Amino acid sequence: MTETLATVMLLKKQHLWLRVIVPGQFELKVKSANRWSFHSYKTSENEAVQEARSLLKQKVADQVQVIQTTKSGEKKTVFDENVTSIKKKAGLGHITTSPVWKTADDLFSTESRQTLAHLLRDYFDQQALTPTEALHSPRELSKLMEDPLFFAALDRLASIQAVRGRMGEKDQRDNIQSFFQHVLTKAQSTGFDDINKGTLNSYLAEAGKYEESAVHYRVLCSVCRTTAPATSWEAKLAGLFDLLGDQDLASLHENTTEMLDELIAEMFIMPSVIQEMLGKQPDRYNAIKVLTEMCIAKYEPLKWDTMGLKRIATLMRKHPMTQSRRTLADRVEQMLRNRTALTKGDMYEEKHAFKELLPLYIAKNGTLLGGEGMAEALTMCATRSFNRDRTLEQPEEAIKYIVETLQAPVLQLRYLLTLSKSQFGQDCSKIVCDFIPKFMDGPEHVHDIVHYRLPVKRKLKVLSTLQRMALEISLPQKTNLKLVQWLDDLLYTFLDEERIIDRMDSPEDPLFIRATNLLQFCASGLLIEGRTLNWVRDRVQEHLRQPNFVEKFTEAANTQTKKDKMVTQLHIMLKKAGLKK
Repeated sequence: MTETLATVMLLKKQHLWLRVIVPGQFELKVKSANRWSFHSYKTSENEAVQEARSLLKQKVADQVQVIQTTKSGEKKTVFDENVTSIKKKAGLGHITTSPVWKTADDLFSTESRQTLAHLLRDYFDQQALTPTEALHSPRELSKLMEDPLFFAALDRLASIQAVRGRMGEKDQRDNIQSFFQHVLTKAQSTGFDDINKGTLNSYLAEAGKYEESAVHYRVLCSVCRTTAPATSWEAKLAGLFDLLGDQDLASLHENTTEMLDELIAEMFIMPSVIQEMLGKQPDRYNAIKVLTEMCIAKYEPLKWDTMGLKRIATLMRKHPMTQSRRTLADRVEQMLRNRTALTKGDMYEEKHAFKELLPLYIAKNGTLLGGEGMAEALTMCATRSFNRDRTLEQPEEAIKYIVETLQAPVLQLRYLLTLSKSQFGQDCSKIVCDFIPKFMDGPEHVHDIVHYRLPVKRKLKVLSTLQRMALEISLPQKTNLKLVQWLDDLLYTFLDEERIIDRMDSPEDPLFIRATNLLQFCASGLLIEGRTLNWVRDRVQEHLRQPNFVEKFTEAANTQTKKDKMVTQLHIMLKKAGLKK
């Protein structure tokens, strides 16, 4: 055979295979579990690269190199990629805050793991991995720490934490890197428990107090040993629920639900998880509807749903799953903000789809679920659905429809005040300014805004919350301040007519009781600064101006020690009530 022959000769001699290196050939080397090994030879570069990409897509190897041997005997790398780069190049996610890590154990906190999930979302999504699995699996953590993206993540984390913790950026970067190395060493040296299929609930029930760090760490090491090797999110969920087996999800131990909530909440941050869990949906409307019904524990799985959707939906119906519900709500909010149409039909179908979705976001008490962010997302979605060109211009019709759907004036006002906190709501300030005077023309009594059967404290809290919401925003012509003053006048009239302050300050009671009632009321936060609060404070001042006030206030005490204690408590109450600096 000549030297110019671009083939590989494999000679079998004495039961041994020998590789003959021929100039011009292409050698494939694969890396698996941090070990490089020879895979095969190819006669052309195109054939070698195709084989390399195939190995990465099938996850046969973590990394593949194609090395060409020139006629002069030199080796040249023509292809070098890993399982991450074979897909879209992973980048860093956008984060603006991070907890300041002072020890390696800080990496295990919920806030820290969520920070890592958002920062390295592309990497974790492509690897079908959660931050919890990475921190509890030596192989996965080692792979992460070798990835170039990890070092970029260190820089981003160090820059944020250095500002928050008022420390040197370089020093904090070195600290973070040493923390990860410590976590890796800990994972390599820590044992785990074998969890057989169908025994996860009993294992966690007997594990001890899950909130204890040692128990928590060993449990997650044991569970992640089963879930981390999965090469897809579907396989990961299948492995997790295989550990549960046929266990009745309604009767799970609290340790089990807490652990599942942690893992599933992190999975929900990854874009591919939702796609794989939902399967093929007719349009975005159906996808959003399913996820929203899961959030409010109303989704009933259908026979053609994926296994992951069926089991997770059942879990969220039977248990609080607080972290998962919050993360899923954030995903729903992002989907509502998206410019893509809800349906594949015309504008009339878009309107109908939004009108079908809106009732899902109205709670039993009539308020909108999700707070400021969800109010803005729903309004943006409605505005696009009601506009033929799907822009955010002319939101009047959409906002008017949402307001009418809420029915009760107080709920309508609360929605508009909540919306006004957002950037989009600030652009709609004229609509809010037009609504507030109409709202103020209606009610003449507190009971026209809140139900008369509610306890007094609840009534006061509803109105003072509206006042605080109005003070947090800025509207043209100071319309929000006019609303605050109008609500304050309503409260004053209500307390006066109902003689609520008079009952607190009954002449039949000792001075100690009367003064204490008034001071505690002032300090309760049920009233904000204004006419009504000052009126109650004036009643206290009248008592304070009495001759021998301290003696009358402490007359029930039979020792000097008790009297001194009562006087100390009086000064504390005066400060909380805003009567003493």
